[in-house]
Amino acid sequence: MRYVYLPVLCFLVGYCSSVSKIETLNRSFTKPKFVTPDLGESEPLPSGRDYRERLVNKSTPSFTLLWKQIPEGFSLSDLSLLEEKVLFPHSKLGVYQKSPTKSDPKFLESSDIDLVLELSLVKLAERLTVEVLYKDPVLSQNFGKAVFVYQEEKEPKNKNAKSFDVFHGKKHLLPLTEFVPSYYSEVSSPTNDELRNVFTSSLQGKVSVFSTTPGTSVYLDGVEIGKAPLIGYTLQNGKHTLAFAKPGKDQVKRNILVRAGKTTRVFQEWNDDISQGTVVVSSFPAGLDVVIDGQKKGKTQYAESGVPYGSYPIQFIRTTQDSHFEYAKAGIKIRPKQITSIALPISLEDGVGWESEEFWNLTSSSPNFSATFPGKLTFAKNKDLPNGWYGVYSEDLIPDYLEAELTLDLKKEYNGAVGLSIHDNNQNTILVYVDQTDFHIVKFSGNETDAPVRSSYRWNKEDELIGRTIKFSTDLEKKMIRLYLGNKMVEELPWSFETFWNLGVLTPHNAPLVGVPLRGLKIQYPDMVKFEQRFQK
Repeated sequence: MRYVYLPVLCFLVGYCSSVSKIETLNRSFTKPKFVTPDLGESEPLPSGRDYRERLVNKSTPSFTLLWKQIPEGFSLSDLSLLEEKVLFPHSKLGVYQKSPTKSDPKFLESSDIDLVLELSLVKLAERLTVEVLYKDPVLSQNFGKAVFVYQEEKEPKNKNAKSFDVFHGKKHLLPLTEFVPSYYSEVSSPTNDELRNVFTSSLQGKVSVFSTTPGTSVYLDGVEIGKAPLIGYTLQNGKHTLAFAKPGKDQVKRNILVRAGKTTRVFQEWNDDISQGTVVVSSFPAGLDVVIDGQKKGKTQYAESGVPYGSYPIQFIRTTQDSHFEYAKAGIKIRPKQITSIALPISLEDGVGWESEEFWNLTSSSPNFSATFPGKLTFAKNKDLPNGWYGVYSEDLIPDYLEAELTLDLKKEYNGAVGLSIHDNNQNTILVYVDQTDFHIVKFSGNETDAPVRSSYRWNKEDELIGRTIKFSTDLEKKMIRLYLGNKMVEELPWSFETFWNLGVLTPHNAPLVGVPLRGLKIQYPDMVKFEQRFQK
């Protein structure tokens, strides 16, 4: 019988539902609109949350060393000896900064560390193996791995070799060390070139350049480096100037900020490209075959310039030795003078993490606003902003059964307002406006520029571990979209499956948020995830 009264109990305590409906806010909002920022030669803005976003190029890496795993009972003197052996070949490649004995959370930044050598020691009989992971001090990425192997010997191999002791002391001589317990001869180690490549990569990022005109000449700091599209060109960290040129047009320049270990995407649109466009196709995870108009073009991530304007069918296909599996298909429109970006996030677990940066496009009508990814998506501004919405829009999403869960922090963490939105290409928009405490739902039809709040909600009880979640879920069969706040469905609306969709993470000009707008974002196509799991088995 106790289960019969559970709904009544939930109603009384108010905790079964994540949110409660409150009086609807009497206010209208302007529809968010994607605006391509005119970056020009303006100064790029570091986020202020990642010290490795540098305006000044750095040529020699600074590194430190940390022990992650040490066998129980291993002597400190032997550990010190091993550390010196591992350190020696690295010290020729960078500037070593010794880690403090006591934990100091500001050490990495104050010492401007580029590379953390994380050491793990394994001892089997008389053989010692030191595995080194070369880690980014800020982002969750590794620049490489190396293994050093040593053989323990109780005596030197050459017993006839002369030996001497070192003494010190002012009043009387004392041995510098009491004894040398063992000797370690090197069995194997990485080559100097292998170590040099790791250290070099710790100060290098990449740039990918796309243009509406294929063959656009690309210059880096005054030197021609190739023709667009140019994918994954490696360059030093810091500020650089890109220039674009083609016959009959003045050269166009743009300043960029390159962060080591990350890829910066740059788009150059020429206003005289009246018959051609560019298409950029990505998937998460990458590696799907891209078929456009029946022709296999390559694997995601894929880009092509000089595509004649018009409509084309596109397919995402997984290819095995003897089979082809179609994950999704849609029709794309190539427009003159524009770059069409399409994405298929089959499963994107950390959609606002630094590894997902290429999934987003900056929307800004002011050079005084920036959206960067120093670990997580971060908003920054240095002056008052003109009217409008600022933030990022996703690439075009394939219309299908989709789930997108956006997680906000607790209200105390926010210093401004956040707008979370989903759009279709006919400009139908659902906006969730979060003013720290309350959640306001707004629905815009295609021809509306302003719309009133439909309903307002407030969280019943915040959970520090879970945060506050907003979920968009589409229903392909019923052609509907459902909006959830926590575990409560608050809207069910008709939705178009005939056009691409976009997600937006935004902040308004009159209540701009500075900092991290979302704790997390998960996007997936559930049916494709199930197929991928069966395929991998």
